[in-house]
Amino acid sequence: MEIGWRLAYDYWGTGYATEGAKASLDYGFNELNLSEIVSFTVPQNLRSRQVMERIGMRFIDEFQHPLLPEGHSLRKHVLYKINQRKEL
Repeated sequence: MEIGWRLAYDYWGTGYATEGAKASLDYGFNELNLSEIVSFTVPQNLRSRQVMERIGMRFIDEFQHPLLPEGHSLRKHVLYKINQRKEL
């Protein structure tokens, strides 16, 4: 399963993305019994990458988003992943 977030600028830095992401992990692991959850963003989106790291995800790899054309400025993405853990 993939998780992600998009907030209006006025709500950046409020902790809502982290809170929502943690709730998504909890639901995915404890209710859906998923073994892993992923998230991705463009490399320059440092705030989203910080949320991913804050909730325990780890960087896996970079990839080219298959739905964006060659040369598109947002084609390059980074993938983060977390495996099921019991402390959620």
